[in-house]
Amino acid sequence: MELEDRLTVAGAEGLDVEVVLAGLGSRVAAGLADLVVQVLAVTASAFVGALFGDAGVVVVAVGGFMAMLGYPILAEAFAGGQTLGKKMLGIRVVRLDGAPVTFLSSVVRNLLRVVDALPGTYLVGSIAIFATPRNQRIGDVAAGTLVVQKPRHGAHGALAGRAVALGGVGVPGSTMVPVLSPEVAGWDLSAVTAEEVAAIRTFLVRRSDLDPGHRANLAQTLAFQLLPKVAGVPLDGGPELFLERVAAARTG
Repeated sequence: MELEDRLTVAGAEGLDVEVVLAGLGSRVAAGLADLVVQVLAVTASAFVGALFGDAGVVVVAVGGFMAMLGYPILAEAFAGGQTLGKKMLGIRVVRLDGAPVTFLSSVVRNLLRVVDALPGTYLVGSIAIFATPRNQRIGDVAAGTLVVQKPRHGAHGALAGRAVALGGVGVPGSTMVPVLSPEVAGWDLSAVTAEEVAAIRTFLVRRSDLDPGHRANLAQTLAFQLLPKVAGVPLDGGPELFLERVAAARTG
């Protein structure tokens, strides 16, 4: 059993986000699970390559490259920071501010596995995870990424319940698809920046972890910052409902 190593990172618009860093044990277990997937993929490409005679060398080379390097890069960049192994262990890759990992960051961290794997047993990477305050291997340091535990289901369940109570207004971070009311077509949110939307979504996902006073102050601050920039969004229901409506409209 791993002890939780919590870290507070500065998210969008100065909104602090607390994350739980993944430990060496869960990362190794995820890596081993991914290795099984990769070996199976390489074996399959070898069988397919054998059907093409001399040209099969190309098939094996491409298949091996995609299995060993393409798979983790694409999975992390386009599947919420999770390979199959990371999904099984409940961990994912994020940027230093808690935002989703980018394609370039995933490329960097995975290319540097060659260094972290030295001398063939991931000794360098393991030492780096213990030595760095954010549990980062060399690839993470270079790419500006962290490996964290995914939020517990309870928090998402609470958000989903809140969305139901609001009559179908979607909440970012939940599994529900936002159902926007007909008047959304008349809402003018063109002046709201992507950074402000990210700040709203971060707040809505993390608000259940905040103490009531801090939560109310943040909601009010974000709402007052956005009020001059929006037109047509109903203001009834308080700052949080206003933020939910703005986020749902931008999602739709």
